[in-house]
Amino acid sequence: MSKVVRQKNFLNAISFTTKKPQILINPSKYQGIRLTFQMQNHGGHMGPRMLWRKYLPTLQFYNPSFKIDVVRVNNEKKTVNVPCTMEIIDNTGKTIDTIDMKNKMYDNIMDEFLSKVEHKPIPEDELIQV
Repeated sequence: MSKVVRQKNFLNAISFTTKKPQILINPSKYQGIRLTFQMQNHGGHMGPRMLWRKYLPTLQFYNPSFKIDVVRVNNEKKTVNVPCTMEIIDNTGKTIDTIDMKNKMYDNIMDEFLSKVEHKPIPEDELIQV
C-alpha cells in the first residue's frame, strides 16, 4: 500500500469512518477534558489508551476549540497507584464531572462521556471524506 493511500485511510478514519465521536460539543458550556492514565497497559489502563488513539482525534477534528489534555504517567515499576480518570472541564476551568476509566473499554468510556456532556451528532451530509 502506498503512502498516499495510507494517509488517505488515516484521514478518513479521523473524519469519516469513526462514527461515535462525530459530535459537536456545546462550546458555551465545556472548555475541554483532561485524561490521566499510565503509559503502560497494566492495571486497567488499556481502555483510556485506546480511547486516546481511536476516538479523540475525531472528537478534536470536529471540535477544534475543545481542549484535550492527556497526562500519561510512567509507572513501569508499578510503584504508584496512578489515577485513571477523565475530567470534564467547564468554561470557567472547573471540573464539573469525572469519569473513572479504569478497567473499562474505550467504547464504554465514550458512551459514558456522551451521556454526561451536551452535544449533537454531526449530520451525515456534513461529514468530511477525503
